[in-house]
Amino acid sequence: MLRNVNLIYKLMAVLLFSLVTVSCVTETVNSPGSMRFSDSAVIAVQDPNIFVTKGSTFAWLPEAVRFYEDERLDSAPIKALIEKEIVKNLLDKEMVLVESVNGAKFAVAYTAALESSLDDTAIIKRFGLLPGNSQVPTGDSNIEKGTLIIYIFENKTNDIVWRSAAQVGVAFDMPIAERKARIQRVLAEMFQTFRVIE
Repeated sequence: MLRNVNLIYKLMAVLLFSLVTVSCVTETVNSPGSMRFSDSAVIAVQDPNIFVTKGSTFAWLPEAVRFYEDERLDSAPIKALIEKEIVKNLLDKEMVLVESVNGAKFAVAYTAALESSLDDTAIIKRFGLLPGNSQVPTGDSNIEKGTLIIYIFENKTNDIVWRSAAQVGVAFDMPIAERKARIQRVLAEMFQTFRVIE
């Protein structure tokens, strides 16, 4: 009798294990094309003690904008595209752009560079955060890792409210339209992490 009970328990355990194993399925969910960021690595940090509210003013902090020019990208208006998308994303968060940093509650700055001008070691030392994109192919002279770091400061205190860094493989021969769309996608991903409250 005891043997039969043990056998029943063992069979129930095997059946239960089989059911649990069969019901564990890994599913890949593709996000819409406009929200797919597989070719970029992004990291962001926001100070939980400083609140950014809708309607807050912001302006550029010109002395903290660093764009490392590269002759291989002379034909691409990357600096203008980055700045346009930063402003667009902040306006989408219902913040207000003002002309002078003196009249703004928040200041915006960024650094953009290829790896040959600013490598990962320098980035981590200087900025303290690194997305670490390891998917950029090496040995291809047409592609180099590029990094974009954006900071938002509280103007009066100079406290960093939010900062984000993104790394992508920059193809030198990419058509302008494709480059523009890619910059828009990367900036949108970066600003997804920037919280603005009512």
